[in-house]
Amino acid sequence: MPSLRAPKAIVGKLQPPEPRSVACLNCGTPLAGPFCSACGQRDIPPYPSVRELAIDAFWELSGWDGRFAATVRKLVTTPGALTRDFLEGRRARYLSPVRLYLMASLVYFVLAAAAPGAPGSNTTVALGGVQIGGGASAAGRVSIREQVAINTGHPLTGAKRDSALAEIARAPKVFRPLLRRAVLDPVNFKQGMKETMPRMLFALLPVFAAIVAIFYRKRNYPEHLYFAVHLHAFVFLALTLGVLARFTHSDAVLSVAQLAELVWIPVYATIAFRRTYGGSISRTLAKELGIGFIYFWAGTAGLLATVYWVALFS
Repeated sequence: MPSLRAPKAIVGKLQPPEPRSVACLNCGTPLAGPFCSACGQRDIPPYPSVRELAIDAFWELSGWDGRFAATVRKLVTTPGALTRDFLEGRRARYLSPVRLYLMASLVYFVLAAAAPGAPGSNTTVALGGVQIGGGASAAGRVSIREQVAINTGHPLTGAKRDSALAEIARAPKVFRPLLRRAVLDPVNFKQGMKETMPRMLFALLPVFAAIVAIFYRKRNYPEHLYFAVHLHAFVFLALTLGVLARFTHSDAVLSVAQLAELVWIPVYATIAFRRTYGGSISRTLAKELGIGFIYFWAGTAGLLATVYWVALFS
C-alpha cells in the first residue's frame, strides 16, 4: 500500500509556528514548549497573520502530524487493531475516533454530492434516497414524477402538478406527505436531505454500539462505542471507492468497485469483530447476523424518520 505521509517539502512549509511567548497568554504560566503545561493552550501570537491562522487550522482539522497517516493506515490495513490500541491506552499517535469519523464521512458525502449519476439505466426510483420502485402503482407513478422534480430542481406546474397531486391522493397514506413535499418543493426537500442524513447516521452510532453490547455483554459500553466509530469510519472510506468509480462513467469500473465493497466490508467487519472481541469464526458470524438484522431495522426506522422530518419540518 503506498505511503500516506505528506511530502517533506509540504510538511516543512506547513509546520506550526515556533513558540514566541515567554508566558502563556491565557493563564500566565511560563512556557517551556509550544503548549502551556497548565491550560494546554497553544502558543499563538495574539494577532496572528493569515498564514499562521491557515496553518493552525490545517493542523487542527487534518491532524497531519503523522497521526493522520498512522490512523488511516492502521484502520484500513489491520481491522480492529485501531480499536484495540485505543482500548489498551495507546492513543496519542492516532486521531480521535470522532475526528476520524467526521473526516471519513465528510470525504464521502462531499464526493457523493459531486459525483455524476451511476451509468446505465435504473428501473426503480427513490424518494430522498428511499427506494419506492416503479411500476403501475400510484406511488410508483408519482415517485417517477417527483424524482424528476428533485433531479431538475423545478417543481411540477400546471397539468402535471394537478395530475401528480391527484395520484398522491390515491397513494398509500404513509407516502403522501413525502411525495407532496417532493413535488411542490423539490429544491428544499433535496437540500434538507443532504443536510440531515449525516446527522442521522452520526446519531445511529450509539445505537449500533448498544446493539453490539447486547451480544458482547462482558464489555463496557464505551468500548463498543469506540468499535462502532472505527467500523463506520472504515465503511465510509470503503464506500468512497464506489463514489470515485462513478467519475469514470464506466459500467465495468463501477461494477468492480461495487463488488469490491460488497466483499471487503463484511470480511473486514468479521476480522475486526474477532480481533476486538475474540471468539470463533462461527460464533462471530452468528453474532454479526444478529447485529446486522437489528441494525438494519434500526437504520430503516432512522431513515424513514429523517425523510419525514425533512418533508414536514425542514
